[in-house]
Amino acid sequence: MQIHKKVGPLKRYAPLVAACLLAGLVAFPFLRNLATGERGMPGAQIGGHFTLQTSAGPLDTASLGTELIMIYFGYTYCPDVCPTELARMAQVYKGLGGDKTRVSGLFVTVDPERDTVTAVTEYAQVFEPTFKGLSGDRVRIEQVMRRYQVYAQKVGEDPSNYTVDHSSRIYLMNQDAKLMALFSMDTDIPTMIDQVKTLL
Repeated sequence: MQIHKKVGPLKRYAPLVAACLLAGLVAFPFLRNLATGERGMPGAQIGGHFTLQTSAGPLDTASLGTELIMIYFGYTYCPDVCPTELARMAQVYKGLGGDKTRVSGLFVTVDPERDTVTAVTEYAQVFEPTFKGLSGDRVRIEQVMRRYQVYAQKVGEDPSNYTVDHSSRIYLMNQDAKLMALFSMDTDIPTMIDQVKTLL
């Protein structure tokens, strides 16, 4: 997907976001093996607080101050999976009604070479204005990816024109950054909303 710097984020992404919302729940066959609405198990080795860059400066997830944190790992050049999942995450957030202020939404890039903090922020906020976009250097991003068991691999040799094959899950963490639930693309939105509300 070609992205031109002169095009604002709303114009750039709005058609794709609208298509994702109209499509409803989309399940991609190659990701069907991911966990569906799994609850975090005590001692599960997924998660932990981290610090990455936002457009407002460094953000330590320990300072968010909300009871729960929803996290999605993706990239702004993603042609289909990422916008679909961020749209779903935004629907879950809105579905919480007055409780949504008790939950933070984070979009963490797996492509820091192209995704600046400005780019990830603009991208995330197309879906929900309160969502925060996070980026950083490759070393820090990979540290966070290892903690959350995120898979990501570049596809293509052109350094300016490639895609990223990556795992696609929405992580629901508590205020201590411990895994509470893991949502795959097969998890329907009402189920996600119910699980979030149960944990609040």
